[in-house]
This record gives sequence, structure tokens and C-alpha cells, in this order.
Amino acid sequence: MFCPNCGNKISDNAKFCENCGAQIVSADLQEQYKQTLQQNIASNYAVNGDIREGIPYPGFSDRVNDPEILAAVKKNRRTAGIFAFFLVPLPLIGALIYGGVSDSTEIGQAAIYGAIISAVFLIFALIGFIKERAQNTYDATVIDKKQSVRYRNNGDPDYSRSYQEYITTVRTDGGKTKKIVERDGSQIWAYNYLNIGDRFRYHPQFHFPYEHFDKSKAPYIVCVSCGTQNSVYSDRCSKCHLPLLK
Repeated sequence: MFCPNCGNKISDNAKFCENCGAQIVSADLQEQYKQTLQQNIASNYAVNGDIREGIPYPGFSDRVNDPEILAAVKKNRRTAGIFAFFLVPLPLIGALIYGGVSDSTEIGQAAIYGAIISAVFLIFALIGFIKERAQNTYDATVIDKKQSVRYRNNGDPDYSRSYQEYITTVRTDGGKTKKIVERDGSQIWAYNYLNIGDRFRYHPQFHFPYEHFDKSKAPYIVCVSCGTQNSVYSDRCSKCHLPLLK
């Protein structure tokens, strides 16, 4: 069993969580709560309607194919492609300008350096594009979460800089174990949004790729396009106004 408040693993006959002190109700009472909650959800939730206000009914949303969301995904990819198109040649252009105005570096040598850096940018852009296309949607359950301190050496053996690593371990419906690793300085999405025991679906095509199965337990619903956190009672994103996965 896991504590419904903090997700800590507890014994089957525990009355209180040793980690956070939350009271653990019996399985029969939990089932009663669950049935009552589902009845309340069903009465306020339009499964086949355009407006889905109220607490979302448990299940994965069919809005992944909503025309508005698909159009936003297409627009985001086009924007990323345009950004990469202009970013890749910038080092070469900058090197040529520097070589033309500088007396210390010949323009031919500067062009070689700039071309090498632009080629590196292009390779990274292609790798990112290929990795994005290669990822598949999967359903999984969170089985463990932990934090650890890592050290990054900056070239000086006497100096290392530490950073926090957040690891969310999940088991897919196919039986595979995956680790979602996030670090300080990046977006800590999976670790903050998913708790131990949560079942979710991973959507690689979206900016925010995680969808709770039972959104009534989610702290909020995140817009898949812009990443804005919204109330579970909201039907559309408060920032970009796209439909939420409900």
C-alpha cells in the first residue's frame, strides 16, 4: 500500500503514515469514497460534450485528436523548425563578419571555424528531430521517485559543481521499466506532477507530455501546448485557451 497523501510505502494494516502522519482509512471506506466521488464526477462531467467542466472523469482524454490541439502542435513544430533554420547559420555568418573586420584572423580561417560550429548546431538539431520522431506513446504507472546530488567537473580537478537530479521510475503496461531523469535548470515536470501509484499516458508529440489517468487526484491540469498549470475544474487553458485533456 501507499499513503494517499504523500505516496510513501506503508504496511497493509497501517492506520497512520509513518512519513507524514496522515490517517489511513480502511479499504472498504476507500471504496465507498471512490464510488461517491465517481457519482459526483459523472453528474458534472459531459463525456461527449464540448464543455467538460467539473472534476474530470477518470480515463484518458479523447481530446488528443482535437483539431485545435493538433493545429497548435503543428504550429509549435513549424516555429521550432524556423528557429533552427535561422540559428544554424548564425555562427558562420558571425565568423565571416568577424574575419572581415578583424586583423588578427583571416576571413578564410574564420569561415572554417564558423562552419564547424554551424555543423555542430545542425547535428544537434537533427538528433533532436530524430529522437522526437522516434518516441512512442505509452501508458505507465509510477513505482518510485527519488532525488540525488550529482557533481559536474568544470575541467578543474579541484573544483566540481553539484546539481540536483530528480528521477521518476515508471513501469509501462508492457512491463518495461523506464527512468525519467530531470535536472536543476531544466523543467521538472514528471517529478512534480506524478506521484507514486499514479497511472499516466506519455504523449511525445506535446510540449507537456504527461496525462493523468485519474485527473481527480492530479494537483492541476497542464496545457499540452504552452505548459500552463490550470485548475482541474477548468475546461480550457487560462493562457492560450486551448482545450485541456479532460
